[in-house]
Amino acid sequence: MLFFIFLKNHFGNIIVPYNSDTFLYLYCSMILGIDIGGTSVKFGLVSDQGQITSSEKFDTAEWVNHDGFTPSLIATIKKYTVSFPEIKGVGIGFPGLISADRRKVIMLPNIPSVENAPIMDLLEKEFPGILIKIENDAKCAALGEYHFGEGKGSDNFMLIALGTGVGSGAIINKQLFIGARGNAMEIGHIFLSDGKTLEQHIGSNQLFKYASEVISKAPEGSTKLKGTAITGIALQKAARAGDIHAIAIYNYAGNLIGETLISVIRVLDITTILFGGGISEAFEFLAPSIKLRLDKNLPPYYSKDIVLKKASLSNDAGILGAAGLCIDLD
Repeated sequence: MLFFIFLKNHFGNIIVPYNSDTFLYLYCSMILGIDIGGTSVKFGLVSDQGQITSSEKFDTAEWVNHDGFTPSLIATIKKYTVSFPEIKGVGIGFPGLISADRRKVIMLPNIPSVENAPIMDLLEKEFPGILIKIENDAKCAALGEYHFGEGKGSDNFMLIALGTGVGSGAIINKQLFIGARGNAMEIGHIFLSDGKTLEQHIGSNQLFKYASEVISKAPEGSTKLKGTAITGIALQKAARAGDIHAIAIYNYAGNLIGETLISVIRVLDITTILFGGGISEAFEFLAPSIKLRLDKNLPPYYSKDIVLKKASLSNDAGILGAAGLCIDLD
């Protein structure tokens, strides 16, 4: 029997359609997932099965400039735990490097005030009895796909997040791979043959700059992108309309991703790769050039088993992955 539950809290009414059994399970098993970005901080209440029942977004700069980032984070978590005492865990994804013991954020360029602050000590003091975990945001995205998305049921895969930066995470033998000191899988910072990193080429700002240069040199009438602002949506629309210049830009990006993956696949022996982030919305135009580069440069042991797939969680990957920190992988 389907009915609506109205949960009243300081966020307003949240309307959740569930049958009684599902609601009882959800209400008793809430996890708070927090996805921290340089632009915004996203909060979401998540069930063990990946259902987001409430979410909201805050401006990162406003937090930094008003009360300070960490006090704002603690105050907002407190509002949630007061409104939802059923919260059993809080998972937080940070866009930076995490200490090996997962107690501090040791490098966070967009929010330097958090660097080396005793973030876990502060959180555990404020919220005794609640499980709290922190992790790199791209690793969280991989974990989200493992629990709730395209990686569910897969023991081994890698996720590449193609956005403003290029992040990545991997699940190896059903475990989140963090490396010897806790910060493996920074493939966006691998140097390519021209001396620049992958991120310096295809981070969204850099890719759009390259695209603008290509379009500016295109003959008049050869592309509808000429004279327009280059955005991800504009590039995707043009490629889907058959614009040869837009398709060439994605081939350029795919070729560089493939060049990077040759070494990564050899080192990690992983052949299933998922692609998330905003640039991955044009996955169908990236995949052919990635596959071509891998097939050309890898022996059959690897190339015959290569699987390239678009990640499935989209904008929810960060919240779901952070929540996934509080769920046993096995």
